[in-house]
Amino acid sequence: MVLSLAFRDGRAYFRNRFVRTDGFVKEQAAGRPLFRNAFTRGAADGSPVFNPFDLSFKNVANTGVLLWAGKLYALWEGGLPHVMDPRSLETLGETRMGGALRGSTFGGHYKVIEEADGSRRLVGFSTASGFGGSSITFYEFAEDGSLLHEVVHPLQGVSLAFIHDITVSEHYYIFVLSAMDFDAAKFATSYLLSQCSVAECLAFNPSKPSRVVLVPRPGRPSGRVLQPKVLETTPCFAFHLSNAFEVERDPQPGKQLQRRAAPLVVVDTVAWQEVSFSNSQYTYGPEYYWGRSRSHLVRVVCDPDAGTATSHQLMRRSAEFCVNDPRVNSRQHRITWVCCDMVDNAKAFGNLQAIARLDIDPRVTLRGGAGTDVLSSPQGVSEGVSLDVWYPGDRCFPGEPMFVPRPGSSREGDGWLLVVVHNAATQKAEVNILDAQDLSSGPLATIRLPHRLPSGLHGSWCSEFMGPEDEPVVEVGAGLAATPRWQELGTIRAL
Repeated sequence: MVLSLAFRDGRAYFRNRFVRTDGFVKEQAAGRPLFRNAFTRGAADGSPVFNPFDLSFKNVANTGVLLWAGKLYALWEGGLPHVMDPRSLETLGETRMGGALRGSTFGGHYKVIEEADGSRRLVGFSTASGFGGSSITFYEFAEDGSLLHEVVHPLQGVSLAFIHDITVSEHYYIFVLSAMDFDAAKFATSYLLSQCSVAECLAFNPSKPSRVVLVPRPGRPSGRVLQPKVLETTPCFAFHLSNAFEVERDPQPGKQLQRRAAPLVVVDTVAWQEVSFSNSQYTYGPEYYWGRSRSHLVRVVCDPDAGTATSHQLMRRSAEFCVNDPRVNSRQHRITWVCCDMVDNAKAFGNLQAIARLDIDPRVTLRGGAGTDVLSSPQGVSEGVSLDVWYPGDRCFPGEPMFVPRPGSSREGDGWLLVVVHNAATQKAEVNILDAQDLSSGPLATIRLPHRLPSGLHGSWCSEFMGPEDEPVVEVGAGLAATPRWQELGTIRAL
């Protein structure tokens, strides 16, 4: 499902539509599940009788949304993008993005980069897995949608490439190969007997290092020739990466720096200490939140010449969904926003019920002793990091924040955050607008929807108005029952 909020003249307009994937249309017509996914145990309808070697899953188009070259794309890493009308949210079908995508997938995550000449580029990726080896392909698109670069990078010795997100620096495409193994014994027993899903056959291996992979970007203005690098780091599982930037080396006293030394590469990511795809709402209890795996905001400093990648935890709180000002993508940044918990304890943690703003000194982790004592820090952050937190309430659950830059300002972090919140007390959704530089003062405005929304993932902001032009607008409350019922809206609703 894709939801849209459009703002103009002090009014907000809401619309949501399901993405009409082939699987969605067929299942709606049948009135029952027809297709399996990576988390299905047995057949799609729950039957234990199924073809376990059919690992083709329906394209759910449910991870990211992207407006590029006048087209709106709904993205999922296991299939091709779906094109949608950016105003009506009508589904127009799968696309190969002008023939650029030769494979069958395109990632749910991407980066939009502002180049030094003022132009913008879209960087996306796709993966291909096989027992003979896997590969990742990077794409760079121009603002008109044309393909500028395509880079295929083989993943030696990797039969199953689970890469959910990427980031980009001036000279590198960057991703993390997490410390995961495929449990063939579990696949041959529990999976074949419908006792687990194929995703549950992926097992975290704490004795195996994670790897940060740097792939050189072609055609950079500097003309530097760099080599791909695979750097081992602390075992972790990384779903989401924020930003990356490069730091040129300073020569040590009495030593002359090599002219073509590779720059240090700084990567901010959310790293899980371990992960299990068997966890669900049926396995969580109070004990889960004590001394168990959690996710933290981590800064990884990569030295391509030394072959090292050193991780530093930036905040004690559990965190996910890291966001930065997209105008500084691939360049040095200070500000990061994340969803976080309110427990702020070295052992205990909780659900993601708050939004945090971290102001990070760019020298953090590049100088001795920084970022090493987060757990015992009175402020709960690394040296050189300041924290500002917004807590919407005990029964409120915010989603990923979305940054909206202030028109006319180029200062990093100057703008607003849009945060969709599920209010369990009212069983309805709210959209909160916060000053991105002052979260703790609370919302500047709150849009209260007359219904609930399912938990969402990722979004994007467009400065162009995508609300109603000449179609009818339904006022809030018109035709609504006393008890909100989940239904798809066909017209835009003014709030």
